[in-house]
Amino acid sequence: MDMSAALWSDLPLEMLEQVLSYLPVPDLYRYRTVCKRWDRLMWDPKFGSLCAQNAVKREASLIVMPYGIRGMGHLGWCFLDVNARRWYVFKDDGQSNPRNFARNSPVRMDGGLVCQYDLWSDRIIVYNPMSQTHREVPTVPRKCLAPSHFEELIFVVDNISQSFKIFLFYTSHPHSLKNALKLVYDSVTNEWKTSTSPLCISSGSKLLGHRVLFEGYLYTYLYYGEHTLWRYNLVKDAWEKLDVPLGDEFTGARLLVTANRLFLVAWSKGRGLGFDDGGPSWSFQLSELKITDMTREVLFEMSEADVKERFETGIENRSTGLPGITAFSFGNSLLFMSESTGVTAAFDVVTRSWDRNFPPNPLEYLPDEDCMWDGDQMNLLLPCTVW
Repeated sequence: MDMSAALWSDLPLEMLEQVLSYLPVPDLYRYRTVCKRWDRLMWDPKFGSLCAQNAVKREASLIVMPYGIRGMGHLGWCFLDVNARRWYVFKDDGQSNPRNFARNSPVRMDGGLVCQYDLWSDRIIVYNPMSQTHREVPTVPRKCLAPSHFEELIFVVDNISQSFKIFLFYTSHPHSLKNALKLVYDSVTNEWKTSTSPLCISSGSKLLGHRVLFEGYLYTYLYYGEHTLWRYNLVKDAWEKLDVPLGDEFTGARLLVTANRLFLVAWSKGRGLGFDDGGPSWSFQLSELKITDMTREVLFEMSEADVKERFETGIENRSTGLPGITAFSFGNSLLFMSESTGVTAAFDVVTRSWDRNFPPNPLEYLPDEDCMWDGDQMNLLLPCTVW
């Protein structure tokens, strides 16, 4: 096929729009410099909506991550295109104002938008990382605030209309079994409403850390003298303790869902591997939690020395503590990324094979500072897209 400049210039506008609308948003954003015609197209809201609608037809290939240096807060955005093995970095210009949020503020992502909830001030900001524009939603009604604020936030974007909903719900201590408070914000009405209906939200890793949605339940692990796995029934509004054996001691643990399976990633000390002196020592583990038969299967484990060799090669002054490794779900794989080097590797949970063919993280300050990662798999929106 002749892909000359003359051919592109002769294409009808409607055909040009259709062809370009299937390209990755970061590439489109750069292509606006090709010519004035393309530049006008990239800033057309109708074209932005077309790109968003076409993106729904294919699997999202981007892991979108806000990044920052410990003690300095949010500094910008990293986009890793897993399929193209390519990084994009956009430094924050301060307009989206995420620097004011605490480190433990919940961050949720969907449909090209990011939602962040400041637990201290009850502010909720939604922003587009590509355009670095933001919108502050109305404050949660004070009469609805739970004693310790809302523990869970779910953010859902309608990819056709770019409208979005925010679900807040408070789940009290599992032992009390008293949980009921739910609020829903709709960007169309710009209002909060109390919800009494069950939350019917699909599985995924939209809840980061030690809680995740899976098969209609909210799963969480807790430590009260021992590590235990609980699940919250969103329909019946009740907790249930599960007899899945987790282990003797965990740190840095998180739950993830990929390939419609539930996994636990953690540093574990309790299997007596004897890497040091014959006694129990820390190992980095990936386990599948099989709810149907209440078992835990270890898919792989690495010693601390192996993790440092694979993810921190080249660092002269390595941390004396356990290496920080962040995990992301993607397709049938889990991506593991070093917080000190950005080195990335993927483990396919179906074939149980490793893929280490990822480009180095492009952030210039690594590995001098540990990096803070929170992220999820999604597509992006052009800056012109109305939301």
